[in-house]
Amino acid sequence: MTRTIRRISQLLFFGLFLWLIYKTAYPLNSAIPVDFLTRLDPLVALVAAISSRTFVAGMATALIIAVLTVLLGRVFCGWICPLGTTLDASDKLFFRKARRNVPKNLHSLKYFILIGILVSAVFTAQAAYLLDPLSLLTRTVTLVFVPPVQMVFRWLQEAFYVLSGSQFGLLASIGTRLSDALGSWQFLSGQQLYFRQALLVLAVFVAIISLNSISRRFWCRNLCPLGALLGLLSHVPILKRVVTNDCIDCGRCVVDCKMGAIPRNPRLTASSECIECFDCVPICPKKAESFRLRLKPAINSETRLDLPRRRVLQGAGVGLAFAAMVKIDPGRKHALSGSSNIKLSSSQLIRPPGAVEESKFVTLCTRCGQCMKACPTNGLQPAIHEAGLEGFWTPILVPRIGCCQQDCNACGQVCPTDAIQPFKVEDKPHIFIGTAVIDRSMCIAWNSGKTCLVCDEYCSYKAIKWEADETGIRRPFVDDTICVGCGICESACPVQPVAAIRVYSLGDKRGS
Repeated sequence: MTRTIRRISQLLFFGLFLWLIYKTAYPLNSAIPVDFLTRLDPLVALVAAISSRTFVAGMATALIIAVLTVLLGRVFCGWICPLGTTLDASDKLFFRKARRNVPKNLHSLKYFILIGILVSAVFTAQAAYLLDPLSLLTRTVTLVFVPPVQMVFRWLQEAFYVLSGSQFGLLASIGTRLSDALGSWQFLSGQQLYFRQALLVLAVFVAIISLNSISRRFWCRNLCPLGALLGLLSHVPILKRVVTNDCIDCGRCVVDCKMGAIPRNPRLTASSECIECFDCVPICPKKAESFRLRLKPAINSETRLDLPRRRVLQGAGVGLAFAAMVKIDPGRKHALSGSSNIKLSSSQLIRPPGAVEESKFVTLCTRCGQCMKACPTNGLQPAIHEAGLEGFWTPILVPRIGCCQQDCNACGQVCPTDAIQPFKVEDKPHIFIGTAVIDRSMCIAWNSGKTCLVCDEYCSYKAIKWEADETGIRRPFVDDTICVGCGICESACPVQPVAAIRVYSLGDKRGS
């Protein structure tokens, strides 16, 4: 019965996870904050606080999971975590009959990964985004799975629309109703989504799923840094596995434990590894196992955590090396102009409006991809080289794909770590994220003597001015005191493939 309740809990939270991703769309109208689950992540909260040297107020809700873990153990991993649910489901679908030789003594690996992440954070380098389960799965679903699913639904909508024109009344009625129903979905309200780096993100996800061929929940057992943090917090929980003297040492619980939390002696339990899944209870032939609330330490609880000093130093060394690598990357070097926001890695490093100062932004951003999903024009894309190694996969505006829409402030509303701070739509004329520059060698109005008003007609802020040049002919100019760098001019420019007017990070003004 308890195992059934746990599975229902897993399905409900996984459904909530997918629902919140679905609702992460402009305009935002979700009763539950779409970043609710991400804000419950203690690892993201801890790393954001350490690396940015500030307390992120919005991540205070992560204390709920921390306190729950201290009291009940790693229930988050067994009852809530959507990646854990995904691994359980994939195990049932793809690896049920696989012969697996479970490797021993790898449990401590995740603790060394956690140490490396925390050491990197001390040196203001964000590494949690690589392996944090909530950020990883949110990014994967957003960048990899949402666009093709959206495309399929668009095809269905078009097919139903064609069916609505059928000569047969019943088919036409059905087609009209289905087409209208799909058209009302928020999922289809924006344009078709496309994201860079989706193949790499998919490869990481497939690799994590494939590890189940080695052992059940291999990722959770051995690699998950959030699981390691929760394991430290659940060292002595009050919810404990209890084994009575009726145990006959059959070893079924040892074999079937998906987390390897039961050692060779079935009467013992590694409390820091147990995720309270209760799978061991119904398979016991003598009904000798149960979970009970006990304040006193259980005599059959194995609480010692074996972390050799040499391995701890190795984990810290890897974290230090990672921090050094991203800090000395040439792409991190700033321009000699003295601006802290303009990097030599790319002149087109355009951050979303509301983004904090660059060095703080790359430490706070968890690369979850929620701002990219919420962007109505699909202009926010994961950075590749534009921000150097330190800013890999952080959101940047690519105007040629989509502009920063004037009446939208969704990115600031969905960011869980406040790397993009909330702002009002009315403030956007005063939030400068870059400046548009006309390439006169390519501009139709400049090099061909023809009339082209596209950038002027599209400019939301009326930053295009027409003035006479030295020959007396009126030409377009950009008023950099008005231009905020939204990129709508670059997005709409008819010159192909590279626009004749492009937005650069020059003029980027951000707060702390």
